Amino acid sequence: MNKQNNKTTKPAFSLIELLVSMAMVGVGLVGVASLAAQNIRVQYVNRNSLISAQLAQEGLELARNRRDNNWKSTSPATSLDDIYDPGFIIDYTPDSYRSGYSDIAETDPLRINGDGFYSYSGETITPFRRFLTSECQTDETIQAEYCLIRCFVSWQGKGQTGTYQAQDFIYSWYD
Repeated sequence: MNKQNNKTTKPAFSLIELLVSMAMVGVGLVGVASLAAQNIRVQYVNRNSLISAQLAQEGLELARNRRDNNWKSTSPATSLDDIYDPGFIIDYTPDSYRSGYSDIAETDPLRINGDGFYSYSGETITPFRRFLTSECQTDETIQAEYCLIRCFVSWQGKGQTGTYQAQDFIYSWYD
């Protein structure tokens, strides 16, 4: 009796199939890693855009507050031109109004103070700069003085830059 050796082959992966499957998994992982990195960059831009929008709105409120404080002072100015210069910076600290600026690049960066507020006198430097402009005039039809106040906020960091602008009309309370 002859015994025959019947070897049955079991299905297995060949080296080429293994390399192809590893390449497909590698491409998928690179895509996921790229998506995660892009998400981090977008998150940074969105965060700074939101902060700059709030800083611009705060700048307009501070400009309005300057007009209001002048109006209730013992010797108020009689014109908005006397309150606002063409280019200025301002924050919420007393006597923080400084004029003579013509561009946002000339301004100091905002800082975060010990209370966690943005100002020009804090310890931690931020990537944000704020600059305000005013264009004051009188509307002859209604005999009222008003100023167009524009607030520009820019930021730069981690290879990203951004700007935000808000504007509002501030009317005189003297008329």
